[in-house]
Amino acid sequence: MKKFLMLGLMGVAMVVQCSALEVDVTRINGYYTYPGGEFNVSSVDPSDPQFLAILGHYSAQTIVPGLSGAGFETFCNSGNIEIQGNPENGTILPVNISLGGAWLYSQFALGILADYDYSTSSANGFFANRAQAAYALQNAIWALNGTGGNDLDFNAFGIDYFLNQAYAMFGTNDIAASNGAYGVQELYLTYDGANGAVEAQPMLVLVPDGGSTIILLGMALTGVGIFTRRFLRA
Repeated sequence: MKKFLMLGLMGVAMVVQCSALEVDVTRINGYYTYPGGEFNVSSVDPSDPQFLAILGHYSAQTIVPGLSGAGFETFCNSGNIEIQGNPENGTILPVNISLGGAWLYSQFALGILADYDYSTSSANGFFANRAQAAYALQNAIWALNGTGGNDLDFNAFGIDYFLNQAYAMFGTNDIAASNGAYGVQELYLTYDGANGAVEAQPMLVLVPDGGSTIILLGMALTGVGIFTRRFLRA
């Protein structure tokens, strides 16, 4: 019994470890209107296979060079938590996202969100440019998740446009947690400050397989590391 309990605890520890990512979070001109809009998440190690597995789910329209290489564009899941410095430590969690917010972000990440302006230089449909569309989508996600805080703005750039898309899918009282629906989860972030780890603004992340690829990759890498250390000591 103790052996099974220990194996179970080790499995949990490995899942937590394997889903951890070291990333840079930045904002790029033309992709946001303060305080809302897109954020860019790039890996501190551009060759990290776990991060590359995530990046592979994203449309080319939502992959933009960040601080340390190609990163995916995303939106924060809470306007109540401040941005911190880089690098940040990320853990993927299937919590705190409404069905409507998850669906909207999945459509954005796949490059198929109706009337989202993926161009930073010209008008495309309802919005004048990408920065306006990004502000509207950020506010819609905050409104659906109930996490906008003082930043929520219903009066700018047609926020109701994306809200109405979500309402048409799920109704106007969408407050249910998605628990990973549409492959969208939360990238919970912390920053190692002078006085220890500080909670940073959480971001949305698309992982359609529920994160199993990332976990399996991490477990494989952990196994290779253990094997290598044992082989070198032999």
